[in-house]
Amino acid sequence: MAKTRAKPTKGTKRSAKSTKKKGEETAEKAPDFLAKNSNRSFALRQLWYDDLVRAVDEQIAPEENKREMLFLTVTNAVLDMVMDVLPEELSGVVSENIDDYIAVTLANKEYGVDILKLFQDEFVKAKGHEFKTEEDLDKALAEFQEKFWSAPRKELKGKSPNDAVGAMLKKFDLA
Repeated sequence: MAKTRAKPTKGTKRSAKSTKKKGEETAEKAPDFLAKNSNRSFALRQLWYDDLVRAVDEQIAPEENKREMLFLTVTNAVLDMVMDVLPEELSGVVSENIDDYIAVTLANKEYGVDILKLFQDEFVKAKGHEFKTEEDLDKALAEFQEKFWSAPRKELKGKSPNDAVGAMLKKFDLA
């Protein structure tokens, strides 16, 4: 029976890092939908840039605040666009995933760690990286996840990963 490699859990597939053994090819090709992002950026620049810059330049605000205004306007517009193009039944799930991703990234920055990398490394150390079936992998992940996400950690100043991420969700009113 073929063995299944450990893979990140639902919330951990956030980096291009591989779980392959040393010596195996580690470069991973970006999915096709990501490969066009630079093209999308140039297309959105054609649509929005001049109008956004003009609108920000016309604002009566200190010059140092205008870059932040531009950033916030662009990110809000991109997030609106993403939610607008999704079917309604998906936009709630996607927005929750974006919120979780932002909160994990903020917690990583706050504590100077990579929570998802810690999860992956500790999972492989505790459970290994090869499983006979997908069901064996799912069972091992389920057992490990509960302990990892709810246990206090020194890297997070005594908070559990759930608490650290939850604090960021609350801080930015994303909960």
